[in-house]
Amino acid sequence: MTQEKLYIWGERIPGNHAGSKTDVMDIHEEYTPQDLFEKYPGIWDKTTDTVGDMSGNDTMVYRQEIEHGPAGMTYEDQPFLVPYIVEGSDKAMLVCPGGAYLTKSMVNEGQHIAEMLNAAGISAYVLWYRTYPYRAPIMYIDAQRALRYLHYHAGEWGLNPDHIGIIGFSAGGNLAGVTSFVTRNKDYISAVDASYVPDEIDAVEARVTATGLIYPAIHVQGDKIVAAIAGVDIYNDPAKRDAFADQYDMRTRVQSGDAPLFICAALDDEVVPAEHIFDLAKIAKSKGVSTEVHVFAEGGHGFGGCIEEQMPQFAKDRTLVEQWKSLLTTWLNYTWK
Repeated sequence: MTQEKLYIWGERIPGNHAGSKTDVMDIHEEYTPQDLFEKYPGIWDKTTDTVGDMSGNDTMVYRQEIEHGPAGMTYEDQPFLVPYIVEGSDKAMLVCPGGAYLTKSMVNEGQHIAEMLNAAGISAYVLWYRTYPYRAPIMYIDAQRALRYLHYHAGEWGLNPDHIGIIGFSAGGNLAGVTSFVTRNKDYISAVDASYVPDEIDAVEARVTATGLIYPAIHVQGDKIVAAIAGVDIYNDPAKRDAFADQYDMRTRVQSGDAPLFICAALDDEVVPAEHIFDLAKIAKSKGVSTEVHVFAEGGHGFGGCIEEQMPQFAKDRTLVEQWKSLLTTWLNYTWK
């Protein structure tokens, strides 16, 4: 079945142009799936502090996002929402799948999450946003625009503007947190495209009344994911890398009056340190932001809807962590009661 797509931008999409992504991407169709992580790990390489050969990351992006996904070989991608509607519900969540800002996990952290929310009476809109080789703030303005799109159509779709939230996973958790606490309603578009003419949707407030961060990348200081978001040149320059990370650090942008916050992770997460969520929770509490935190002993990274089969080398026991789904939906319906 073909899923409906709601394209969030008009004819002009800031940051797009007809240039080829091969200006950055070094694609090798001969690479095996094992090569992508073992021989050419790129941002996954933990043996060095620098990022050099990105060909494995480039090839993965090509296969998943371009060859078998909605992205193109030129910088002319069209971000969209996949709606999962609960008829009669006035509640909705913008869902931001993760994927290290290289790809998007549109099933495990998209469709399965939407179905979970639907079962709790909440509509969901799964966001496909622009990622590598696009650079920040492109992904952040896509999420900001998606929220504005939901608010713009709220009356038409029967949504209560006070019942619109955002949830993200891993890199998507970073996206959700930056959208909630950093970009807010600020103008990031003019820095990308000075000739862009704002439309009616751009005038709408990008507001949330609930923020869910699931095994999120709370911050990117020293993290090689910066190479995917900002570029290898930025990551390999320590001063520029630190400045970029500081610019989008959600921990320093939490304000009194921000939306209630739900955070969860597993302590055996080998990708994103779970202890980082305590930093954000402590800061949120100091600002008077209602915060609920759940940390599980086991579950690893990327558990999402806890439905998909796991790769044997990364398999974790999900018995404990599967509780996060009912905890999240209970929290949401309580927050919006």
